[in-house]
Amino acid sequence: MKNYEYAEDLDLLYINNIQNEKEKVIGTINLGNIIFDIGEGGKILGVEIDCASRFLRMSPSQIINLKTAKIDIIKVGNALAIGILLATEQQKFSVQYVLEKEKMINYC
Repeated sequence: MKNYEYAEDLDLLYINNIQNEKEKVIGTINLGNIIFDIGEGGKILGVEIDCASRFLRMSPSQIINLKTAKIDIIKVGNALAIGILLATEQQKFSVQYVLEKEKMINYC
């Protein structure tokens, strides 16, 4: 089962990190091409990547056929280290962000 959706006409990739149907988005953090959906307690519920093919340097057909689309989150003190990992048969892409948990709550 795919945990991502790609709207080719909008060039928008959404990676879903919701593990429970009861989890709801209560806010977002916008960092340029990357938008994090935040749930209660500051949990990252999803990541939206705008202009995905240009940002990731992948063709739309590669994005449609991703083998891996994953969000890794590690708590480090009062911050969250977030890794976005994507892979096709030929290429891997990763990007990392560090968000202070206090700032995340203020954004929501």
